[in-house]
Amino acid sequence: MTADDDREMQEEHGFVWDALLRTVGLDLTGLRILDAGCNQGGFLRLVADRFAIAEGRGYDPAAAAVAEAQARTGDRPLQFAASDTVPDGWADFDVAFSHEVLYLLHDIASHAAALFDALRAGGVYFAVIGMHDATPLIARWHRELSQHHDLPPIYSLEGVATTFMDAGFDAEVSRLDVRFVPVRGHLDPGLSAWLRYYCDDKVVFRFTKP
Repeated sequence: MTADDDREMQEEHGFVWDALLRTVGLDLTGLRILDAGCNQGGFLRLVADRFAIAEGRGYDPAAAAVAEAQARTGDRPLQFAASDTVPDGWADFDVAFSHEVLYLLHDIASHAAALFDALRAGGVYFAVIGMHDATPLIARWHRELSQHHDLPPIYSLEGVATTFMDAGFDAEVSRLDVRFVPVRGHLDPGLSAWLRYYCDDKVVFRFTKP
């Protein structure tokens, strides 16, 4: 991925990241943050620039993306690793995040268990998911993407919540505090469909470790 591609991705996801942080409503100052599926590290850089976090760590199975994330770290207290799951030794995080990672996982139960172990007691995992079986846009999107990627079946929100509760988490769900959706890139299949997706269908789970 080129620098231009990375900038485009930041612009594409930036308004969602802002909505997530508004919805969460936490002051992350002094906390240890985990990003599951960090890609090129844009969300953690945003968090590090906005809050004086103690540390941020992110992992992603795409080694090239992780290398870019590390290269763009600068003097921020961030660390990245190429991994399919929480790397060994990563533990005692205060807060974890993921954005559109759950729908890609063939084994959500293992992911839930790994995040549970990675958080301290009282720690929270915020997981954003719009790609679920109650989203009208999902059937078309899933059909097109499945032609090139090995995707699991479409999950339900109830199934995701139950899996995390079985792993020991308390589970809550909320809509994202989305304000303005960029028109560029959202004209097909129509602005109304995309507004419903971002404002109603794209939700954030709050999974709390007791």
